Amino acid sequence: MFTIDPQVIRDTLKPSGPRTVRQVLREFPRQTYGTAESTELETAVIDALPNLSSLRSLSWTRDGTLTSTYLERISKHCLQLESLELNGHSANYYDPRLLLAFKRVENLTVIMPDRAFVDCFEEWIQQNGAGLRALSLISKQSTLVNDATMERLASAAPGLKSIHLLGNPRVTHIGVASISSRCPELEALYIEGTDFDMQALSTLVSTSPFPALTSLSLTLPTSSSPITFLDGVYSVFRASPLTEFTIWRAGGDFAVQRLETSMEVIEEVSKRCPQLEKFFMVLGPCDMDFLASHLRRLRHLHTVHVSYTFTNRNPIVAVPPSSSAAHESHASVRFVRRCPRSLRIIGFMTRVYEVRHNWILLSKDPVQWKDELRSLWRGTAGSLFL
Repeated sequence: MFTIDPQVIRDTLKPSGPRTVRQVLREFPRQTYGTAESTELETAVIDALPNLSSLRSLSWTRDGTLTSTYLERISKHCLQLESLELNGHSANYYDPRLLLAFKRVENLTVIMPDRAFVDCFEEWIQQNGAGLRALSLISKQSTLVNDATMERLASAAPGLKSIHLLGNPRVTHIGVASISSRCPELEALYIEGTDFDMQALSTLVSTSPFPALTSLSLTLPTSSSPITFLDGVYSVFRASPLTEFTIWRAGGDFAVQRLETSMEVIEEVSKRCPQLEKFFMVLGPCDMDFLASHLRRLRHLHTVHVSYTFTNRNPIVAVPPSSSAAHESHASVRFVRRCPRSLRIIGFMTRVYEVRHNWILLSKDPVQWKDELRSLWRGTAGSLFL
């Protein structure tokens, strides 16, 4: 059984150590209530909480460990709390109405909310939504959060800048349209595990919806054609200043981000998204030089990561060191040379490299570019010169 010494709690949550609270509460042990061990642990935490008067961010996500006693003390002593992440399974553990005492929260993340929590959440939104800036509701195919929830959220929290909905299939195009019309400052929208009608959404929103949106993540639907869905995406978000766009494909009871990217799609992206800064792709067999010619149009591109399907027989997975005779002729080196000069990070599968551009003075020629790739994650490539 995983246990924490109550003295560790006391030492960690003393006035000089509030920065370590996030780690301790994520690992908070489940105890059998009524035992001597659980009583001692609860006493240690309650005694230590008054030391956290300046706490701004709290994460308590382990199911079955958050109690009404803890919530009461946190709301009493942590008056500056702005970011709250917690498990929404309240039944038999805590009274969710105690959350109404948290007035200053700007960033709220809830994992697996139950019925009692959702009901209280909607009341909390009506009272405190004006100050809410970021909301994440993470469920597992729950029907509790729906379009009515989104409409009340949008009405009470017009200053929202980020919304993340995962596993809430009752949220449809109607709920998303409410967010669009009432949250003009929204910068990030992540709707995953929800199969809604994008074409229907395009008929409900204004001519310039989501004017501040820079980051978008959606799940490719199973009930309609991908082409129809993507046409709707373009219709709704074509005026948004997007810099990040992710599409997930549903697979059984989970989502996988391994949707093969054709060269035709890459060409269209390079033509239609000239401000794109990051591009993550999954490739089948392809000509890397041809790929680089498309990416070269993206003058603001600074990050590229390439993964491969099983049909790709000759993937680039690592760059040889600069001392290697194969370095100059290696496909990755040629590829980076053909990419835009804005490129700073390049990844191939599990290997990621930093691209450095340095000015050097040659003996005969004027100043020229010299590129250096340095391994960031895994591998032993070291410093590489192009």
